[in-house]
Amino acid sequence: MAPTKRILCLHGFVQALKKIGYETVFLTAPVKVETADLPFDVSVKSLGGSEGGGADEESSMRSWWPNSESSPNYYKLDQAFKAVTDSISEHGPYDGVLGFSQGAGFAGVLCKHIQNLHQSQPPLRFAILYAGFRLKPQEHQHYYDTKITTPTLHIVGSLDTVVSEERTSALFEACGEANRTFLSHPGGHFVPNGKDMVTKLISWVQNIDAQETQDAKPAAEENWDEFDKIGA
Repeated sequence: MAPTKRILCLHGFVQALKKIGYETVFLTAPVKVETADLPFDVSVKSLGGSEGGGADEESSMRSWWPNSESSPNYYKLDQAFKAVTDSISEHGPYDGVLGFSQGAGFAGVLCKHIQNLHQSQPPLRFAILYAGFRLKPQEHQHYYDTKITTPTLHIVGSLDTVVSEERTSALFEACGEANRTFLSHPGGHFVPNGKDMVTKLISWVQNIDAQETQDAKPAAEENWDEFDKIGA
């Protein structure tokens, strides 16, 4: 039986990937965001949560790192890394990661760091980044010292006014040219779920799977050649 393929989802949009054989695990951001800490123009959606109003909206206001500049833990990733480590222990290892907005920025870091969080977790095979951005603080720049080699799919809204084109481009440029793909949708700061975009997403993941299968064949044939030599 083939091993289960899993995607760590830092956003709730997961249904389409289940159709192509991936088990999806949704991880809730660890930091509770207080309304007073939010800039007036920042919505729950910009943090990667959902908007439903009332108590549901309050419960979904969470982020991957403290958002208040007055907090001593501003932009610290310790809690986020712990949440991922615990998730790997319980549900992992993971083949890929999917994130939106702040979650996609964090996913870019995980492309470099996730294999260091738990002994059972290998490097990610791919990352799907909706409105993702490069983290600004100097303390995180070592994650971008060399190009991200994980295959990445960057999906950006042409009308996004929350995460600027400059910021999404910075993350795109941090990824290896041969392994990055860019898609634009005619909308704002949200995860598009129209048929056309979902089809492109599924096709991209299937191409990753197919390429890895193709790359594995020569290696397997070489191993058999070496095995044959033993008895020669």
